[in-house]
Amino acid sequence: MKPLSVETKGIIYVILSGFLYGFLGFFGVNAMESSPDIANMLFWRFFIASCFIALVMLPKLKEIKIDWRTMLAILIGSAIFYGTSTSAFFASSTHIGTGLAMVIFFTYPAIVVLCNRFFYKHQVSKGYYISVALILLGLILLADIGADFNYLGILLGLLSAAGYAFYIMTSKKYNQLNPLLSALMVSIGCMIFCLMIALFANTFTVPTDLSFWLHGLGLGIIATALPILLLLQGLKYISSAKASILGVLEPVFVVIIGVLLLGEDIKFLQALGVAIILGGALLALVARQTANE
Repeated sequence: MKPLSVETKGIIYVILSGFLYGFLGFFGVNAMESSPDIANMLFWRFFIASCFIALVMLPKLKEIKIDWRTMLAILIGSAIFYGTSTSAFFASSTHIGTGLAMVIFFTYPAIVVLCNRFFYKHQVSKGYYISVALILLGLILLADIGADFNYLGILLGLLSAAGYAFYIMTSKKYNQLNPLLSALMVSIGCMIFCLMIALFANTFTVPTDLSFWLHGLGLGIIATALPILLLLQGLKYISSAKASILGVLEPVFVVIIGVLLLGEDIKFLQALGVAIILGGALLALVARQTANE
């Protein structure tokens, strides 16, 4: 049997990451019901993720090369970019609903492609631009955009998209670090960021509801720690632009999980949106960028 190519491995890792991120809504919504605010819930999300990654990493600690400067850069970058992104997304959802917030958030591949083109001078294939356009069209069809037009919610959504785009790019820059160590720094950075917000808002509490911890474990491990690990591993093999475009398969998985686990119905336009997103992602798989990417 012919071994998988390096690029194919990267693609599989990123798609699996998106699949697990698809559980974020299921676990997050249930965890939010037992938490006083978004920052407190997110702190425990990343606390659980950090503990899980540390436990997995512990037996391999002697084999892992420690680069303190890179670790610090990842921790600070994750706190600023990923922490801002996840906080802004949930805040945006409270103003404009998850549907429109999701559409705005998943403009991040376009931000990554444009940044690669204009700041890093990467020659981006035309196929990527078409792919991004198809994905945005599919997301509009997929989402339930019935919320009131709210400038604050839209700005928060754009902030979330920009934060995640820069997180993807900085992760690619420091991908020489062991994925376990990188994932731990990402989780700790976000944990510190959310703790600071919760303490500032005076909303930090230790949840006592068993339901929170059950859903919190799923949120922290299945929908956070494992996807981060898989994404960072995937970025070792494929470009940040391709990884970001493949990442938009997440809302497709959200729909599938909602149908299978929550018994949700899917409308014709949503099914069409799923098909268009898959088509856009498939185009990204066959699109080729120049070697300087």
